[in-house]
Amino acid sequence: MPRVAILGTGLIGTSIGLRLHSHGRTSDLSVVGWDRNPDHAREARERGAIAETAASVEEAVAGAWLVVLAAPVLALRSLLEDVGAEAAAGRIAANAVVTDTGSTKADVMRWATETLPASVSFVGGHPMAGKTEPGPAAADGALFEGARWVLVPSRSAPGGAVETVTSLINTMGAEAMFMDAEEHDAYVAAVSHLPLAAAVALFTLVRESEAWPEMSMLASSGFLGATRLAQSDTSMAYDIFATNREQVAHWLERYGDEIARFRERLLDDEGGEALFRALGEANLDYARLASGDVGRDAWTESPRDIPSMSAFDLLLGGALSDKMREWRQGQEESRERGSRRRR
Repeated sequence: MPRVAILGTGLIGTSIGLRLHSHGRTSDLSVVGWDRNPDHAREARERGAIAETAASVEEAVAGAWLVVLAAPVLALRSLLEDVGAEAAAGRIAANAVVTDTGSTKADVMRWATETLPASVSFVGGHPMAGKTEPGPAAADGALFEGARWVLVPSRSAPGGAVETVTSLINTMGAEAMFMDAEEHDAYVAAVSHLPLAAAVALFTLVRESEAWPEMSMLASSGFLGATRLAQSDTSMAYDIFATNREQVAHWLERYGDEIARFRERLLDDEGGEALFRALGEANLDYARLASGDVGRDAWTESPRDIPSMSAFDLLLGGALSDKMREWRQGQEESRERGSRRRR
């Protein structure tokens, strides 16, 4: 019976195993799991994600046809070295396929090239799904349903190896999306890693205020939602930033510029219209994204025409006109108060 080895039985690895079992793939596969934390491997087995636990990487990959590396990024280098040694010794099945689920790809692809022999094929992967809760207890066989799963095949990976990992992705209920490693790291730095950094920074900023004890009593869904990612697994978060620091730093700089522009609109006594428009455009575009407008056809080949202020106001149900009247009235009253004080 073909053997699949899952190295790392935390949230992602256990979720993969649960999905394999729930969709009947284990009737023709033997799924074995290994984790540096034996308790995680034992819990994954108790939950039915794996059929057996291995005491070592060597034991787990012996005869394996597919090896899934589901560990934090910085742990992948040593795992690749271990798998490469076993492959070189002929203890992994001939023409085996190795894939990973790491959140960054450039370093992982380089490590795979340096450590894996030609007898195995490497296809890098990254499922765009997850939770802030770590470990097998949080695993869910439906975690990847409807998600995109980035594939970054090595240059030497044959078509059959790519098909093997694509089949795994299809079983997970996800959709394969092919990218190169540098492109992947640049894009996820913006849509995944920047939100994590922003959540940590925002929470830290407010938490370090002397008024935090009182503000914590007022913190509700808005603050908790905006800072939710601050509770992400610390090891995973550190590994992401350590292996994608230049790209994350790039997007942090651009984010800082955008925050500065927002501040300028906020403090501009004559800038009520610009502030309202910025809020409204973000509102409308977020609604488009949430309703499923994704990809180049939606956002580039059919570009959004920036509406005139009258059309924009119409889209927002006349709210702009109302707000501008309130804004001007407030400014006039402020000037009148100032004039009375001077008199």
